[in-house]
Amino acid sequence: MLIEKLKEVAGLIGWEFNYGKGHWQNLQDLPDDSTKLFEERNKYFLLLWKDREKTKNKYGATTGYIYTGEFLLVVRSRQDDEDYNYKYETHIKNLENESDKFESYFYGCDNYVIKRWKEIEVENMYDPNLDGLKIQFTIEYAE
Repeated sequence: MLIEKLKEVAGLIGWEFNYGKGHWQNLQDLPDDSTKLFEERNKYFLLLWKDREKTKNKYGATTGYIYTGEFLLVVRSRQDDEDYNYKYETHIKNLENESDKFESYFYGCDNYVIKRWKEIEVENMYDPNLDGLKIQFTIEYAE
């Protein structure tokens, strides 16, 4: 249920979605668009994992779910980028704005409510060299 919703929202914004633990994400062969302007680059939503917890009423019936998980919101970079300031100004800072767009799609959205959203800066992730944000989240869904 949540994976389909995340994939749908990522597609609405124009990001490429992939689901799998880190070792699966490392195996991707992503096109190298690292010399293009940020606006022209592919943005990748890489869902690493999610846990599902059922919420119950006093009779034991399931009334919803609490999902926790982690994903990467990243663009291609170069290992030889001049320094971290460049990576921040060119990639990470812009992806913080993209993250806000994603979050806004959940406002009043099909019984989903974001309860926690923590952004952690990452650089040179995996073999394709990806810079951006690791986002840890908690999303509640009420039936």
